[in-house]
Amino acid sequence: MLWSKLIRVKLNERVVLFKDGLPVAALGPGRYRVWSLRLTEQRFDTSVLLFSALPEVRAKLPSAWFREVVIGSGERGVLFKDGVPVAFLRPGVHRYWTVDASVQLSVFDVTQPLPEMSAELERLIPSNEYIDVTVLAYQMGLRYEQGRFVSVLPPGRYKLWTHPGAKAEIGVVDMRRQEVTIAGQELMTRDKVTLRLTLTAEYAVSDPVVVATKVQNLRDSVYTAAQLAAREYVAGVTLDQLLEGRDEMTRFMERRVTACTTALGVKIEHVGVKDVVLPGEMKALLNRVIEAEKEAAANVILRREETAATRSLANTAKVMEANPVLLRLKELEAMKEIAQHIQEVKVVVGADGLQSLLPAQLLTNGKSGA
Repeated sequence: MLWSKLIRVKLNERVVLFKDGLPVAALGPGRYRVWSLRLTEQRFDTSVLLFSALPEVRAKLPSAWFREVVIGSGERGVLFKDGVPVAFLRPGVHRYWTVDASVQLSVFDVTQPLPEMSAELERLIPSNEYIDVTVLAYQMGLRYEQGRFVSVLPPGRYKLWTHPGAKAEIGVVDMRRQEVTIAGQELMTRDKVTLRLTLTAEYAVSDPVVVATKVQNLRDSVYTAAQLAAREYVAGVTLDQLLEGRDEMTRFMERRVTACTTALGVKIEHVGVKDVVLPGEMKALLNRVIEAEKEAAANVILRREETAATRSLANTAKVMEANPVLLRLKELEAMKEIAQHIQEVKVVVGADGLQSLLPAQLLTNGKSGA
């Protein structure tokens, strides 16, 4: 006796019939009635584009229903449906349904730039398959493949394929001017005075490739170079030379630090002394020395002024000796100044005294008038 079985296949389905475990037919969308108790079926959902099936099963599927593609080791594939990326294909053999005419496959060469990345593509492609790096305006980018330097990249956004055969990487180097502070350096001068220095060094990267390949920590390298230069200079000068020649120390350190860092791809902009801290007892001693120096300088100025005043008095005396009338006028002027501070001044003189007080010419003229 034969038994019938009704099979319904939806638009998004495909069915393969098996008899005694072997595929015998493929059914597209529709309604089917089969007569056998020995028939089984395998359903495929064509809305899931990628599928796997045994070779015997694939042999029963019409070639118009699916496509088989081989993605090489240097390729990547993306399946689009209605223009939207829905599946990412790595190297290997892939089979996908083509019953929907809007299904398209795009294959990309990983040695070429990435395609224009939409938001859907960025969500679909695994993050370990590409790199997306933005080099800012104050940076330079360094591109590496398999650990080998390839090129310098100017500011911009870069998206590159990366895979085991050509592992890509982009590093960035900050090209801005940087400052490092060397604080609290305990140093000893040539005359055995211990002091503490705080230095500053300003630098900028001149060759990003050299910096990336030769320097593990750029800031530490500049710090060490400035520290050693400061120790070398301070050890060769006395405290007085150090305090009086800070410009000379700056020039010395710039020469030394520049010589050390040029080979590292770094340009030294400025090296300077920020603070000089002396021990308490040394501060007190220097204050006393400065006080004594200022006092001695004040005494010199005072003696110079006294000498000048004495010389002026001597010159005045010579003038008055040669001009008696001028001497008398000076005496009257002095008496006038005294009178301003007291109520009255009485001058009692005889005829002889009046003659000595006033010039003879004035007395003569007065008598004639009388």
